[in-house]
Amino acid sequence: MFGLKKTALLFIWIVILFSFLACNQKKENNIVYKKPPAEKLDATCKWLKNEDNFLKKNYMSVLYHYYNQKIKQKNYILAAKSLELVAWNTGSFASFDQRFFQTVTAFSNNYTDEIPESKTRFFNMYFGDYYTDKGYFYKAIKAYAENSKIDVVDYDSCYFKGDAYRTIAWCYYRLGKQNLALKNELASLKYFEKTDSKVMLGNVYIGIAEIYQNSKDYDKTEDFLNKALAIFSKDKQNNLRSIYICLYNKINLYDRSMNYEKMNPLIDSVYFGYKKSKQNDPSIKISINTYYVHRILEQNKFAEAKAILDSLKPEVDAINSTVSSQEYTVALASLQSKQNKGIRDVKPIHDAIQELKTIQNYTRVRDLYAVLYNDAMNSKDYEKAMLYTDSMSIATDSLGTKEMAHKVAELDKKYQTKAKEQQIALQKKTIVNNRTTIALLVSALIGFLLLATAFTLIRKQKQLSKEKRSAQQYTKQLLEKTEEERKRIASDLHDSVSHELLSLKNSFEVKSEITNTKIDSIINDIRIISRNLHPVMFDKIGLKSSIEQLVERAQLVNNFLVSSHIEYNQSLSSSDELQVYRIIQEALSNIIKYANAVAAKISILENSTSLLIEIKDNGIGFNISEVLKSKNSFGLHNIIERSRAIGGEAKIVSDKKGTIITIEIKK
Repeated sequence: MFGLKKTALLFIWIVILFSFLACNQKKENNIVYKKPPAEKLDATCKWLKNEDNFLKKNYMSVLYHYYNQKIKQKNYILAAKSLELVAWNTGSFASFDQRFFQTVTAFSNNYTDEIPESKTRFFNMYFGDYYTDKGYFYKAIKAYAENSKIDVVDYDSCYFKGDAYRTIAWCYYRLGKQNLALKNELASLKYFEKTDSKVMLGNVYIGIAEIYQNSKDYDKTEDFLNKALAIFSKDKQNNLRSIYICLYNKINLYDRSMNYEKMNPLIDSVYFGYKKSKQNDPSIKISINTYYVHRILEQNKFAEAKAILDSLKPEVDAINSTVSSQEYTVALASLQSKQNKGIRDVKPIHDAIQELKTIQNYTRVRDLYAVLYNDAMNSKDYEKAMLYTDSMSIATDSLGTKEMAHKVAELDKKYQTKAKEQQIALQKKTIVNNRTTIALLVSALIGFLLLATAFTLIRKQKQLSKEKRSAQQYTKQLLEKTEEERKRIASDLHDSVSHELLSLKNSFEVKSEITNTKIDSIINDIRIISRNLHPVMFDKIGLKSSIEQLVERAQLVNNFLVSSHIEYNQSLSSSDELQVYRIIQEALSNIIKYANAVAAKISILENSTSLLIEIKDNGIGFNISEVLKSKNSFGLHNIIERSRAIGGEAKIVSDKKGTIITIEIKK
């Protein structure tokens, strides 16, 4: 028992160790590129990196002074670093300065060869962001495509490649090519999953949500936005900007799906929450505030709407963002239309529509037609309103047709399979270096399990064997004691009772023929009983002769043909021979009583490994299973148990042609 407890404890510890190592192995197989520690920057670069400084009036002048100084010093790496830091902030705030664009272009043309390749990746990122903001989506895709060719070797290369695919997806989304948009979002997801940048995973989920929104699958849109929000909410303090972008997209979702019961309370919550947050991001502020303007215009709060738009105007002009400018223009036009004053100048809106159609930006085209439609309805110009409705429908269809929705759903299903295949391929690449360790660990565990199982089975087998031997020994001892008792009784009957009867017979003075015959018959019966209890001469003449005598008596008494064939060299002990005799005696008795047989044969054959005993008859046979279950099966059980007691095994076969009992005793 103590040994089993120790084995169980050892097994538990090995399982715990294996689980720990397996968990570590799994982490290694996921290949997470961790964000490296922040690089050391000089004071000016630190200042340029800080987002809070971006909106300061001297921000760009500080950049150009530092940049020109580093160019003169031929310190091109620091010059590039200053441009990169500003490029990141420019993209974050969606504020694109023409002079800065020209500066980055000039540097990339003149000094690219002077700095490492890893320091030039931001060029394509910035150019892509710039062209995206201006609506030149095909130019943006071309720029981002260069970064999609990067070989992934570390966190930065993996991040830039993922970001390239993500922004290419955004461009295709704006062009109305939803299947290509989803394809690139999923490619982006694959690379960001290799990094510890959870925020970028959230941004990808937002992108996928927008694609489903254009495909009019609003349930999946909300699912992906909730996934993104769950990621951002884990670190609210550092992800507040991303949270508001996600909430803005939720507002847009409810607007598109006409779920105003959810949209209106969310607009209020986001608007007032943003004001309290003291966030200073003009692009997000403009997006949230213009949605709130549309909300209060429905409540005819024109003065409040105008005050908000007036406060936004300087920021719209300052950041020079095409997207923000259009959002502001649409909100202002809606205010003018709602006041029944009519849009003062529709020409900028029509010009914007033509430009947006040229670059296939159908999202903005649809929004601007919606403004013109509302203006026409307020002016009761129903003919124009119908034209704008048709134009708005065409723009919407260009964004997401039913066929496109089907393609997006189909592509998503394919991704689920492909993503698993890619993950497996990625894991295989890592497992190659660790396979030996895992194989040894698994082999050791399997070996231990097999050993423990084998040990348990051996213990059980030993226990069963011990119990079997004990039972066999007990049966053998019981049979031997029984034989001793039978021998004593037989001896008493032969030596005592028979002699007493002979004395009685001789003591009669007047002898009668009948009396003598009767006493002789009793003496003969007693001798038969005595021989049945124990063969008197067995110990002297042995097994073979005793069986031959048994066969002869069976024939004489029962008028029954019995033959025997015995090849035996006395390999068994005297007690075991007696058990063999009893088995044959029992079998013959059963044949005589139940078999209705004409003949029987007894065979004993001995070879180098075993002793084979066979008793067969040509009787009527019987159903073995039924007889063994019945109350009258003592004789058969007697044969089986005696066979086991001497290390043998009895097999009984019976049918209408007769019965064969075979006993094999291993030497």
